[in-house]
Formats: sequence, C-alpha cells, structure tokens
Amino acid sequence: MNRIKELRQENKFSQIELANKVHASNQAISAYESGTREPKEPMWQALADFFNVSVDYLKGYGYSKDYIYKQLDDAYKKDYLLTFELEPPFTNTFISARDEIENYCKQNKISIPKDTDLDFWKTNFNFIFKDRSVNRLLTTKDSYSDDDIKEIIINAIYWYGLNPHTRELVNKLNHKS
Repeated sequence: MNRIKELRQENKFSQIELANKVHASNQAISAYESGTREPKEPMWQALADFFNVSVDYLKGYGYSKDYIYKQLDDAYKKDYLLTFELEPPFTNTFISARDEIENYCKQNKISIPKDTDLDFWKTNFNFIFKDRSVNRLLTTKDSYSDDDIKEIIINAIYWYGLNPHTRELVNKLNHKS
C-alpha cells in the first residue's frame, strides 16, 4: 500500500493538480493511488520530493517526520515516563520526557512556549533525525508502538543534550566493553 492518495488528500490537492505538479498524467496518478500501476523510480522520487517525505515512506514504510514530531509533542504534553536503561555511568532508569526536553531547552537557551506545536518541534528539535535510531523510523518496515517511538526520540534528545566531553567518555566506555 502506498501513501500517495493519503498525502494528496491531506494536502488538499486534486489528482489533476498533483499530476500537474509532478509532471504526470491524471490517469497515472489515479493508477498509482489505486495500486493498478507502480510509479517508476524517478516518479517515486518526484512524488516524495513534492510531499517532502522519503520514497520508503511514500511506498508505505516507516513513519513521517510529522508523526515523529507529534509523538514528541505528546510525550512532552503528557509527561511520558521513560523506562529504558541508561548506559553507565548513568544510573537513573526512570526519566520524565518533559524533564529531559526541558533540560535540553535550558542548556540550549530555548524558550518553550505555553502551547507547543509542530513548528516549535521542527524548529528546535530537528537534530533528532541525526540519531540513527530516530532516522531509522523514517524507513523501517517494522512496526513500533507509540511508546517505543517516544523512548527512541527522548533517548536521542538525552544523548544530544549531553555535553560533548561526557558523550566522548560514554563512547569510550562503550567501545571498551
């Protein structure tokens, strides 16, 4: 199952409008959406570029960046408790997502608005996609629970919130074990 129709409707385009934007015929877009015809790789890429998603996401794999940002927003607003084990030398196994986000913002002098929205997360937390685990969510064929996604995101924020010297020490400890 591909997501062409879903993204087209979400963005309020008709099939004709989308066809014009990606230089395809209306019949081709209709066939792509119904699954009676597969786009060739250049068309997959044109559609992915147009919708600002990965080709894999468009083909039905992975999660969109917006979905990941929504999970981050939800983790912050509902003060989701993380239960993953931290690597030594850290010992606290229960971390509040809100606390972790607020610590990161405080260290980086980011003011958190009263009502966060996706634009806030996109502007201030786009670095999370540098983390391999978060980035993998964009193309995975695996299914993750929302709680798993939140833990992956907060773990990335935690990691990038560490000062570079501490990160280097943790990396050294990991390589020795």
